[in-house]
Amino acid sequence: MTNKMRTILYISAVFILTYLPTPAFTQPGTLDNTFGIGGIVKTSQGNFGDKSNSMAIQSDGKILYGGYTQSSFTNSDFALVRCNDDGSLDTSFGIGGKVKTNIENRSEGQSIAIQANGKILLGGYSHWFINLVRYNSNGSLDTNFGTGGKVITDIEGYYSEKCKSLAIKSNGKILLGGYGQENGNDKSYFILAQYNDDGTLDSTFGIGGKVIGRAGKANSMMIQSDGKILLGGSYNFNFALVRYHANGTLDSTFGTGGEVITAVGSSSEGNALSIQSDGKIVLGGYADACFALVRYNNDGTLDNTFGIGGKVIGSPGKANTLTIQSDGKILIGGASNSTIALVRYNVNGTLDSTFGVGGKVITVVDSSSEGNSLRVQSDGKIVLAGYSYNGTKTDMTLLRYDADAVGIEETDSKKLVSRIYPNPFNSSVTVQFNTPLHNAALIIYTVSGQIVEQITNFSGHEIQLSRKNLKSGIYFLCLKEAYKIIAVEKLVISDN
Repeated sequence: MTNKMRTILYISAVFILTYLPTPAFTQPGTLDNTFGIGGIVKTSQGNFGDKSNSMAIQSDGKILYGGYTQSSFTNSDFALVRCNDDGSLDTSFGIGGKVKTNIENRSEGQSIAIQANGKILLGGYSHWFINLVRYNSNGSLDTNFGTGGKVITDIEGYYSEKCKSLAIKSNGKILLGGYGQENGNDKSYFILAQYNDDGTLDSTFGIGGKVIGRAGKANSMMIQSDGKILLGGSYNFNFALVRYHANGTLDSTFGTGGEVITAVGSSSEGNALSIQSDGKIVLGGYADACFALVRYNNDGTLDNTFGIGGKVIGSPGKANTLTIQSDGKILIGGASNSTIALVRYNVNGTLDSTFGVGGKVITVVDSSSEGNSLRVQSDGKIVLAGYSYNGTKTDMTLLRYDADAVGIEETDSKKLVSRIYPNPFNSSVTVQFNTPLHNAALIIYTVSGQIVEQITNFSGHEIQLSRKNLKSGIYFLCLKEAYKIIAVEKLVISDN
């Protein structure tokens, strides 16, 4: 290359770096900076630890998330929190936005549902029995339900019964799904329990309001538009799916006698159910320590148009929750290597490359964290509830992500970034800071807003980046600290 050509290239790069505007959007799956602190809200009530297992979004946009709060290793109570759309605690709810309910010695809330009248149900279990609580819309106990707002249910002949999922039927009846261990042989069996609006067991359902199903552990439940009930979970290290009629009897038109067992990898567990608008059923969980999805037709047969023979096995991790967007894309959330993981798939089961990095978003919150419940707001934003551990205690954790491309806020990078050299670069570039960063994150975007590189938890006065497999062209470097964008800079990669 001649000196004249080098000069032209240098002048062009300087012009691009100086005058090219900051990208107008970031990759879908980016934390929503208008929510909490950099897209994250953490709350606690106990002095030992708190976890959120379920979440619901009210019609007014307020977000409810529930689970339990621990005061010791051996004592826990139901916990419920409500926040406003910006992540701030709703002080009109409970005490400063929080509610704690003692039921039995070791009670854990697992699933939330909101009734048509605004009353809130939180189902779960203690060490031995199923627990169910109903609250008024302000967080006070509904004393017209059960005994002082609480219902404790024993499934005779079983112990360590666990309610894992709760749903409200179109007729107002309340349905709990889960599993219990049989006295004598310690095997787990699917269970259902149905209640009237006052908290009494519904005698028209099953036997005295209860149904004991097949062997296995039911972790999720959905009610179809025709009133049929789906219970999903696992049996003998396989995915298990069972369908019942509205009265609790097995639906013989589904699978084999109402049941479907699906081998996914060598060892798997189904944790989360969802039903598509076309009636197809998606069960998510993990297989061989990797994210896994299976899609079924309405009769229980595998849907061969999805993944490979109806199955998808992804990257390392565990899916705890699943929801389907209005465009049919499938979101699963859980954990990967002690971090919160969120993955989005296209309708056919392929990863959605427009979301996060190759369809995946990894969010580091403290030293260990996990996502347990997913919902999509009416504006399309994605909310994920779970917990994070900071080395001393766990907190309820709520995260919100942008589902679509959004604007990057302009920042005065000169206050932070002192030097980027060389820029343009060919093989590596060094970024120096005026003040040291602590547990920061660095994200590199293309000009179209796609994330191509992400580095988390780095500290110090500088960081060196290698080109790796990036093509020549213009990129944008985004720096975050404490989940907030603190700088945006332009980079140019040149092969010359």
